[in-house]
Amino acid sequence: MKKRVVVKTTAQEIQAHFLVMLVLMALIMGGAIFSTVGYQLVKQSEQTSRILIKSLKRSIINERPDWNYWQKSSPIDTKDTYVRVYKEHANQRTSTFYSANAHKFIQRNHYRIPIFTALQYTPGYGLTYYRSGQREGFYTEIWLNLAPITVILASVLVVTIVVAILMIGLGWVYVRRTAEQITRPLANLNVAAHEQTHTQSFKATLPVPERPIEVRQLAISFNELLTAINQKARQEREFTSNAAHELRTPIAAIRGHVQLLERRADAHPEIIPRSIQFIDEESARMQKLVNSLLTLSRADRGTLKLDYFDLSAIVDETVAEERAVLHQSLIVNSAHSAIIFGNSESVQQILSALIDNAGKYAPAGQPIIITVQVLTQTIQLTVADQGIGIADDDKQRIFERFFRVDSARTREVGGTGLGLAIVAQLIQLNRATITVVDNQPKGSQFVIQFPQPKLQSENLSD
Repeated sequence: MKKRVVVKTTAQEIQAHFLVMLVLMALIMGGAIFSTVGYQLVKQSEQTSRILIKSLKRSIINERPDWNYWQKSSPIDTKDTYVRVYKEHANQRTSTFYSANAHKFIQRNHYRIPIFTALQYTPGYGLTYYRSGQREGFYTEIWLNLAPITVILASVLVVTIVVAILMIGLGWVYVRRTAEQITRPLANLNVAAHEQTHTQSFKATLPVPERPIEVRQLAISFNELLTAINQKARQEREFTSNAAHELRTPIAAIRGHVQLLERRADAHPEIIPRSIQFIDEESARMQKLVNSLLTLSRADRGTLKLDYFDLSAIVDETVAEERAVLHQSLIVNSAHSAIIFGNSESVQQILSALIDNAGKYAPAGQPIIITVQVLTQTIQLTVADQGIGIADDDKQRIFERFFRVDSARTREVGGTGLGLAIVAQLIQLNRATITVVDNQPKGSQFVIQFPQPKLQSENLSD
C-alpha cells in the first residue's frame, strides 16, 4: 500500500520543528535538574551515614551497642535508620545486634539500583542508602531510609514537569504566532501568484512586503519576471499583428491583380505585363519577409559556433560586396588587424544589415563610414551615416521586430522591419553589445562592442 505523503505549510513545518526542540529542551533541562538534585541528596545521605556510623562506634559499651545512648547522642535523627552490628569471636558464636525494627527490615528482599549500588529498594520501606564499616572487630551495616529524599525528589519532579509543560505550551503559542506572522507575507504572495495564473491578460505585479527580507526579495524577483513576461507577451502580440499586417498587404495586392486579370485580361491584354510585374514584386517582397522571419526564428532558438577571426578582413570583404549595390560611397577606417572571438558569417550578416539600413536613410551624396578600433577592453565596430537620424525615444525600440520610425514608414524606403531585430539577436549570440548614438552633424552611429579575446595570443601562435 502506497504511503500517503502529508503536505505541510511552512508555518506548520516551523511549528513542528520548534515543538520537537521545545520537548527536547524540556526533557534535557528536567533530567539535568532531577539528576543534579538527586545526586546532591544522595551525597548528603552518604555523609549522614558516615556521621551515624561514627556516633554508633562511640556508643559501643561492654562489647555491645547501646541503642538508647546512640539515639540520644547522635546529631541526626535515627528513627528511620536500620543498623546491624556483629562481632566475630575466635571460639564463640558471632554476636549480632539489631537496632529497633532492623531485624524485620533485613528479612525483606532488597533490590539494588543499577549504577548507584549503594542504593537499594525494599518493598514496604522504599529507597534506602546502605553503608558498612569496621572498627576494633565490630562490623557495622547501616541502612538509611531515603523517604525524605524521595519526597523532595518527587516534588522536584512534579515541579519540573509542570514547568516543562508550561514552557512547551507557552513556547508553542509563541512559535505558532511567530511562524504565522513570518509566513503570512509568503502565503499572501502565493495567493496573489495563484490568482495571476488564471489571468489571461497582462500579469499584474505582486505585493511586495517589507519583511522578511527573503520574501521581499522573492516578490521583487517575481515582479521582475512578470515584467519580462508581460514585455515578451506584448512583443509577441505586436509581432503577430505586424507579421499579419505585412503579409496581408502584398497578398491583397496580388489577389487584386489576379482578379483584375481574370476579369479584364481578355479585353485588355495590355494590362497583363504590368500586373505580372506587380505580382512578381509583391511575391518577392513576401519571400523576403518570410526569409527574414525564418532567420529570426532560427536566431531565437539557435547558437553559433564561435572562433577567432580577423574583423578587419570581414569588414573589407563585406564593404567590397556592398559597394556594388549602394548609391552612397563607403569609407573604411580599419585597424591593420582586429582579432575577435565570434562567428564570422553572422558578423558579416550584421555588418551587411547595418550598411543596408544606412543606405536606405542616408542621401546618395553622403558617405557611410565604417570604423574598426582596437580599444583596451573591447574591439569596436562603428557604422555611421549622414541620414535622417533617429529620435531619442525611438533608439530604445528600433531593435524591436517590425518597428520602424514614423518617417521611415513609406513605400519608397521599403523593408520588412526585421533587419535590426535580426541584428540584435545575432549580436547577442556573438556575446557583443550594440548601441545607437547621434552622428555629427546629422545621422546615426551604430556602435558594436566585441570583448577582447582572452586567448588571442595563443590562437595566433598556433
